[in-house]
Amino acid sequence: MMDAVFINLDRALERRAFMEGQAASLGLLLRRLPAVEAGSIDDATRATLGRSWERPLSAPELACFLSHRAAWQRAVDTDAPLLVLEDDAVLSPRLPRVLRASEAAGGMEFLNLEDFGKRRFVRRAGARPLTDGVTAVPLARDKAGSAAYIVWPAGARRLLAMATRRAAPADAFLHAEAGLAAFVCEPAMAIQQHVLAARQGAAGPAEGASSVQAERRRLPPTVANLPFMLRRLRTQLRLLPLHVGRLGALRYRQVRFDTTSPNKTT
Repeated sequence: MMDAVFINLDRALERRAFMEGQAASLGLLLRRLPAVEAGSIDDATRATLGRSWERPLSAPELACFLSHRAAWQRAVDTDAPLLVLEDDAVLSPRLPRVLRASEAAGGMEFLNLEDFGKRRFVRRAGARPLTDGVTAVPLARDKAGSAAYIVWPAGARRLLAMATRRAAPADAFLHAEAGLAAFVCEPAMAIQQHVLAARQGAAGPAEGASSVQAERRRLPPTVANLPFMLRRLRTQLRLLPLHVGRLGALRYRQVRFDTTSPNKTT
């Protein structure tokens, strides 16, 4: 079975139990990868990596990025594809079969397994069958989500090469920064608890949402913020060809969570 980890803070005992319970029921060998604590990040890293994106990263965002970076290093060290999960991912019962099929597949550096409730740019052609009506659809650009994905060693090396000098929220870095040979699993094999709860009509703030997902205010237009604003502009310009591509080779649509899964958040 493919090597697999879930990122989990030492104090998040309930989330650890949730992930280990899912792993046991699915027959997955799922190892815990200790998450980086926001308070453990040194000032130099905050001043460099923490200010290298479109806005200053919050301490939880930077810690999440560094946790994922540790997972990418594991994929390189083992020279094998790695399943990376965050500790609030609800998993499909079909995931083990998809992992076996993906491990045998070639030509991929990254496979997103998650339904984050957002549309994404996918290519009309080039889908690859995996198993039981599950396909890997080639991505032109994803939008959000880093709670469930497979990264291959070649993709991990690309990510690590950039991660020495740049950072971003983990999902933005995965989907927009490295230019990976990326695919998305359809139907999706995972969904975060708070996304599923919101879809089921939960009232109030969705349980499971964390400070990493907290809404960020737009930066004021000042000289000091000019580097951040220019990076944001660069990102917007990169999206223009993708929107034009919707007239031809691209589609902009959602990929939904596997409906054969139990709709439970606990």
